[in-house]
Amino acid sequence: MFDTHDTLHQELTTAGIYSGVYAALMASKPALSVRTHEDQATGLVFFEQRPCMRSNPITGTITFTLDSGAIVLNANGYTGPRWHTALERLTTTTTDAWSWQPAPAPAHKPGTLDGVLQLGANVTAETRIGSSHHHGDIADAGLALIPADRAACESAWALGVAVLGVLVTDDPAYRSPLLPAPSILTAPATDYPAAITTVAGALELLDENEDFDTARDHDPNWPTEAEGTAVRALRDLRDALIHTASAHQGEQPGEPNSTDRGGCCTCPHVMEV
Repeated sequence: MFDTHDTLHQELTTAGIYSGVYAALMASKPALSVRTHEDQATGLVFFEQRPCMRSNPITGTITFTLDSGAIVLNANGYTGPRWHTALERLTTTTTDAWSWQPAPAPAHKPGTLDGVLQLGANVTAETRIGSSHHHGDIADAGLALIPADRAACESAWALGVAVLGVLVTDDPAYRSPLLPAPSILTAPATDYPAAITTVAGALELLDENEDFDTARDHDPNWPTEAEGTAVRALRDLRDALIHTASAHQGEQPGEPNSTDRGGCCTCPHVMEV
């Protein structure tokens, strides 16, 4: 997606993403220090300046990938509930919109969760939540926001900054002072009955018109071919809405294991993208 780190860095700078990242980290609670990755030109490392508990410091990384254009956030030291609150910045709830599954036991210790959330058509969110080697409910977790193409990169990055801001400030309402609110969030559910009613009503008005009442398909009674094409498209849309509504009514969406959501168990791994 990006040929060089310089190209990626230029786009991040132009879009104001780095400024947004630094603004979030500077407002963090507890306070965090920041430095660049030693082995990467497009990433940052953050860590707690003065750990309240030296055995349990907050650490993390923010990485931008060349091949996929993704923003990857890894953090160790925040609680599981605080991580879930940050994920809720992407949607209204972490239980209904995310698709959760336990990670495969051979690769990860029990208690790790993998989650996937599709944000519109152009950005995919993937998260992994496990427990830290620290005590209590501390999580070692990661989030990747992966754009479908280069045009969606800025949206994915802005969403990443939004999640980062909530996580490090512990403010569920955090909004970046330097970036506009991300435009790609979970798409609202389509009100299929209302859409069907609207389209059917439009077709009824047309069919009551004496110029259209007997015209179907490629009937020469259409006043113009363009009008015929438009009405046929409306009929196709109505049929597609009815079909899609029926399909959605037949779905049985899966629910995450309620016993898995509250805390994290024993996995020290973070997500790799």
